[in-house]
Amino acid sequence: MRNPFEFGRELGIDEIVDRRAELDEVVATVTYGGKLFLIGPRRFGKTSILKAAEDHLLAMHAVVVRLDAESYPSLDLLVSSLLTGTAKQLRGTVERIGEQIRRFFSRLRPELNFSVNERQWTARVGVSTGEMPQDHLTLLVEALDGLEHLAKSQPQHKPVGLIIDEFQRMIELGGPHAEAQIRAAIQRHKRTGYVFAGSKTRLLTSMVTDAARPFYRFGTSRFIGAIPREEFKSFLQAGFTSSKFRVATPDAVDVILDLAEQVPYNVQMLAHACWEDLRSEEVPVLDERVIRAALDRLVRQYDPFYTQLWTGLTTIQQKTLRIVIQQGGTYLQSTKVVQAMGRGPATIRKSLSALINHGILGEEEGSGTLKFRFEDPFFPHWIVRFTARI
Repeated sequence: MRNPFEFGRELGIDEIVDRRAELDEVVATVTYGGKLFLIGPRRFGKTSILKAAEDHLLAMHAVVVRLDAESYPSLDLLVSSLLTGTAKQLRGTVERIGEQIRRFFSRLRPELNFSVNERQWTARVGVSTGEMPQDHLTLLVEALDGLEHLAKSQPQHKPVGLIIDEFQRMIELGGPHAEAQIRAAIQRHKRTGYVFAGSKTRLLTSMVTDAARPFYRFGTSRFIGAIPREEFKSFLQAGFTSSKFRVATPDAVDVILDLAEQVPYNVQMLAHACWEDLRSEEVPVLDERVIRAALDRLVRQYDPFYTQLWTGLTTIQQKTLRIVIQQGGTYLQSTKVVQAMGRGPATIRKSLSALINHGILGEEEGSGTLKFRFEDPFFPHWIVRFTARI
């Protein structure tokens, strides 16, 4: 039998649970030359949504380039990949494709090469003998303008789009003027669709909701939350029963969702571990005993990683994480918490901010309450089980 619960890779269109609205919006944004900010915490399936949308658009014969900005140490390398990705999407002879790239992106003076053996394009930009490399932000703006020129040359029914994951990294690489210059460029573009996604929710939310920032109310914003509980329960139930495993009670899969805090990546990981354990049992029945044993095994498996993460924190940060667990992530600057920490509110705020920057905690707003949550919901289980109280 094949384990039906997948994690740790980009999922296909048919594997995503209840993300049709988000998928449709990404596809529509590229199809109609719009602008979309897709904002959501890590582990919530954002990258799989983008991958599924890309696959759908490619099936429509769109020219679409998807890049992860965190993969590039500088903007010129990102721009080179943008050109390489564009060349891969074009149809025609090698000479014809090369001519189009050089024409539409002429201000970048691209150097193009095509490997006959690997059937792959490579591109370099901003390089000219005897001249200094151009400013990297200027390269990016000119690349975006070049993509729009290419889009205008395509038939009306052929969409052209750029999907940037972890968009905030591109802004960081571009420096203090990046937001304004990128906005100034793409606000003139009519044919190219842009999807900017990111997991730094606080930063990106500020980017699109702060009236003083260039991307304020620019295009559409969609925030990715947890998958609706009933849909996720149905998916989990079907995965176990289709494998001929019995689910002890209708509430058994609720235990998986609660322990993983409905974070899609962790739900899939815990369900995957449960499935593997059940496969070796003579009478496979999913119940709370099986689920908690699987979680314990996962936490032990990641003990070296969690240990390194924990020991890299200051004592105050470790105490802060314990308080987050005890308080359920809310009211962290109350008198009770300040007394328990033995520190002032300013110190607690500084510690929380550092933990957010480390990617350990995230912020979640709803019903008028600010809640701090672990990006990895299994980490607090490890803290409770394996660390001494401070």
